[in-house]
Order: sequence, then C-alpha cells, then structure tokens
Amino acid sequence: MEQNTPKFRLRLNLFDAVVLVIALIAAAFMAWLALNPPPASGDDAEDCMVRYTIRFQRWPEGNSALVQIGDQLLDNGQNHNLGEVVEIRTAPTEMTALDQEAGRYVQAELEGFEDVLVTLEVPAKASESNIMANGKYVLRVGSMVYLRGEGYMGSGPIVALEEMEVAK
Repeated sequence: MEQNTPKFRLRLNLFDAVVLVIALIAAAFMAWLALNPPPASGDDAEDCMVRYTIRFQRWPEGNSALVQIGDQLLDNGQNHNLGEVVEIRTAPTEMTALDQEAGRYVQAELEGFEDVLVTLEVPAKASESNIMANGKYVLRVGSMVYLRGEGYMGSGPIVALEEMEVAK
C-alpha cells in the first residue's frame, strides 16, 4: 500500500508575492550597505603620511629575510596598496604556557619561530573618526591585516599607528 502524501506545492497570491519581493529587496540593500560602508565625510579628512607596524606572528625562523625594505604590500582580500616597508625587526615568538610546578600560566618562548615586526608608510586621509590608507582601507590598532608581498604572505594585528605629517 502506498501512502498518499501530497507533494509540496508553493501557492502564492499577489499579496504574498509583493511582500516577498519587498523583503528580498530590503535584504539585498542591507547586505550592500554592510559590504560597502558609506565613505567618511571628505570635508574634515586631511591628507597625511601614516607609519604603522604589523606583527606577523609565528613565522619559521629565518623567513623574515623574505621581507625587504622597499617592498610594496597589498591587502589579500581587496588588493589595496597598504604601503611600503620602511623597517623590519624580529622578536621571539611567545605563547602562554602552564607552569606545572607553580600552577600558573607564564609567557614562554616558542622555539623555532619568530615574530616579524614590519613598519609601513602609506599616504592616508585622516579624520576625527578614522585613518584610511590610500583613501580606501581603514587602519586601526588591534585590527587584523592580511597582506602579501613579493614571494610571501602574512597576517597579524596592527600594533602601532602614528600620523607622520600633514600634506598641504
């Protein structure tokens, strides 16, 4: 014996169709606003040079030689120019580890890895609310940056940010 189960059939009247179309348009508009935030008011933004430092974390020892002064770094996702490398430093990679004897967490050096601190300079527009590299990419201390250079890619937080000079 076969069960007599009716197949699903969507029945929309005119009112349902109009409500559905309006909801889809509103969702598309909200998604567009989320992905393309309105630009900051250009009235109060000043042109300036910005110097900021990114900490590439947990690179294998010796890989910091891939980064060269003068490299142009690009954002991995949006392909924006994020500046020119002006300084490179290395630091030991540290991680939190449990000290079994003392029963507390301590900072311990991770063998075989290093953190690479890369300082970049880029022209920017600075306003009271934010700093935008090349007028397109918002720079904030603590935000993660995913970028690439010639022959390498890296990610890390912005650890320092300073406005160098105001261009007039």
